[in-house]
Amino acid sequence: MLPDSASEANGGRPQVASHDGLTKFWTDIQTVPNMLSLSRIAAILVTAWLYLAGYRVPGLLLGIAAGLTDIFDGWLARKLNQSTELGAILDRLSDLIMETVALTCCLYYALLPPIFLVLYLCREWMVVSARLYVAERNRSIPSSFWGKRKTNLVMASFIGLFAAHSGLISGDGNEIVYKIGYSMMIGGLVASYLSGAIYMRSFAQIYSESESKR
Repeated sequence: MLPDSASEANGGRPQVASHDGLTKFWTDIQTVPNMLSLSRIAAILVTAWLYLAGYRVPGLLLGIAAGLTDIFDGWLARKLNQSTELGAILDRLSDLIMETVALTCCLYYALLPPIFLVLYLCREWMVVSARLYVAERNRSIPSSFWGKRKTNLVMASFIGLFAAHSGLISGDGNEIVYKIGYSMMIGGLVASYLSGAIYMRSFAQIYSESESKR
């Protein structure tokens, strides 16, 4: 087994984060876009609590507001020249938390069948595993067109599903909105696997290049 290069450089001992590294972390996390991403994670948890506690319309509105911050954090990062690697991590993390929490709530209220959550989690863990392997080799897998469309469709689906369930829409419109939300979720899952195939192709290329050098 080959020794870890970072441990070798440190006399065989595990490498400990330096004070300068922590300073960089705290500097990056306090940027406006990253604070917005952190606020989105907090808002997601409050949204779930409100909705499950019976405050469905306030929960839905807060959830929509939280979803909108996903648009503004990227825009602010570019506008304020505050793009960071930590920002990309927080953005993916907040999307994963929001989608997982919302899908779990959909299952709790029987708005979607369990297979939707199974398919979603299988794809996400597949991509996470590929990204971890690639990151360990100082490489990255860029976001794809279909990955962004997947996020858009899934988020829009949640608005439709919970708007119908919350009673915000009455009459025949309620069923129509629910069906639109359901259809968007199917589209989101299709887009997620299309983007997953693209990510895995990039992973396979990086894996082949890395292993051929050993």
